[in-house]
Amino acid sequence: MLIAEELLLLALDDTTGRRLVGTDRLDPTLGGALVAELALAERIGVTGPETGWTRRGRITVTDPRPTDDVELDRALAAAVAAEGRKVKDLLSSMSSRRITKGLGERLAERLARVGILQRVDEKVLGLFPWTTWPARDRAAEDEVRRRLHGALVAGTTPAERTVVLVALLRVAGLLPKVLPDQDRRLVQRRAKELSEGDWVAGAVKQALDEVAAATASVVVSGGGDGGGGGGGS
Repeated sequence: MLIAEELLLLALDDTTGRRLVGTDRLDPTLGGALVAELALAERIGVTGPETGWTRRGRITVTDPRPTDDVELDRALAAAVAAEGRKVKDLLSSMSSRRITKGLGERLAERLARVGILQRVDEKVLGLFPWTTWPARDRAAEDEVRRRLHGALVAGTTPAERTVVLVALLRVAGLLPKVLPDQDRRLVQRRAKELSEGDWVAGAVKQALDEVAAATASVVVSGGGDGGGGGGGS
């Protein structure tokens, strides 16, 4: 399962299938999860502060070969086309290069095809089509939550993928909703430690930092619907 898919599972209410945060946060963070996954796989890199203020945060491609995952390959192709440009160009709804358009729905469809989610099509006021994605099989999500509990509460040493997921949940504002029965300050403090520490390779850390900056920029500029209660499409 992709990190983006794990993130989406945690971003949807299991019962109603509605988003727990607005698309202004969720969409760029899902795209950022693909960027981070490509960095983890050493397919792309992101220039660091040592390159200077005007050159930092730019995409470099280290291995353009297909990954055998259609969404990662789509993101990798976009990264190749945007090499030398800012990570934000892949995530902003204002960019023609964005990898976020339709991403949430495509990921939800994938999860539905393997029986993890179910698609529910409705009409609001009997007129407007509306799709939600309630859980069908919660085993995969429960396993993700166990990993997060270990990293954020039990203090176990997390794998890099878990650190990436924690950082993305923090960016999306989803962290309080993932472990609602735990001490919020403890969880936030540990998440900050993991997100800002040296728990992942430098290229991955640079990618995460740029995803966080890009998402913050989109939210400030009003690049989404802002609401948390909508469906998946």
